[in-house]
Amino acid sequence: MWRCWQRSVPITARVADSAAGLVAQPPVTASSPLLTQHRGVFADKVRAGMVLRVDKRVYRVVANTRSQKGQNAASFNIKLTEVGTSRKKEVTAGQGHDFAEVRAERVRLLFSGFDDDDFACFVFPPHSPDAGKEVNIPGDSLPEVQQRFLACAMPVDILHIIPDDDTEKETWTEITMPSSYVYTVETITLKGLYKMAAFVECDGTVSVNDQIQLGEKIKVVIKPDGTVAFGGRANP
Repeated sequence: MWRCWQRSVPITARVADSAAGLVAQPPVTASSPLLTQHRGVFADKVRAGMVLRVDKRVYRVVANTRSQKGQNAASFNIKLTEVGTSRKKEVTAGQGHDFAEVRAERVRLLFSGFDDDDFACFVFPPHSPDAGKEVNIPGDSLPEVQQRFLACAMPVDILHIIPDDDTEKETWTEITMPSSYVYTVETITLKGLYKMAAFVECDGTVSVNDQIQLGEKIKVVIKPDGTVAFGGRANP
């Protein structure tokens, strides 16, 4: 696996995430406008995108559908996906059922490479109060497109789930890469009828046109479905 040996910002502290629970110690806090305060949410107020704790696990709400049972009674069918695993779950609850909305935030970090244990390392940017602190996530838990196209100093958004007490685990998950990024062409090879470019910054390859040469900077489009595409030459 490709590693970025030269980190772009100094490392002053490390927050290690285990593969099983993504446990982080010591606790790391960061300001974010998307911070969700811990509170109860009635079933009829649950909305897609909320992060809830159900049966001691953390889920993201996919959809909430109302079904009428009687003249004045209603129940709600809530579709969930578990954060970090994407396992699906459905629950049915009455209008007055109270769900626990967890404290969560999206945090902007910079990718700093894979370490010798194949953990993906991310650091808080220089302007952050936690500048230099590092968050580690098992590399093999990342989608293939992230393992191949994460580049040193690339800004990413990571979901940070904050524990409510000492018995719960701090979690870092759901890495969101930019929708496109600029890479430097290191080598060009032929694969059948296609011209494939490999890059200085990562392990990924992408099909390019005949005009692209070694050393050029090109844009790679990173799609939500995990595929990538050539996005043309980068603007000078």
